[in-house]
Amino acid sequence: MAYHELLIKLMEGIADASVRADIVTAFSYMVEAYRSGRIDDDRLRRDLKELCLDVLAVKYPIKDVEELRGEAEAWAEKLYRVVKALTVRERTFIRSGLRE
Repeated sequence: MAYHELLIKLMEGIADASVRADIVTAFSYMVEAYRSGRIDDDRLRRDLKELCLDVLAVKYPIKDVEELRGEAEAWAEKLYRVVKALTVRERTFIRSGLRE
């Protein structure tokens, strides 16, 4: 699944447009920090887990945080794999001179 599709799926059920925009902005900031090399793989994984947990807590406010932790880790891993693949592809293109 593509990055944007995953975000849309993760945010399903959140009707407030401003909350959805804030979520997308937070993910975008984090991904850009990773792509530019300002954060490493471990930090990206940790931050994705935390942000996914926050999103799930908004979606399911009556569930206990501990119940959501496993689901947040699964979402974070999916997002991490997609972001990692996109970043590797982009860096490969830059190194090969196909993109500046």
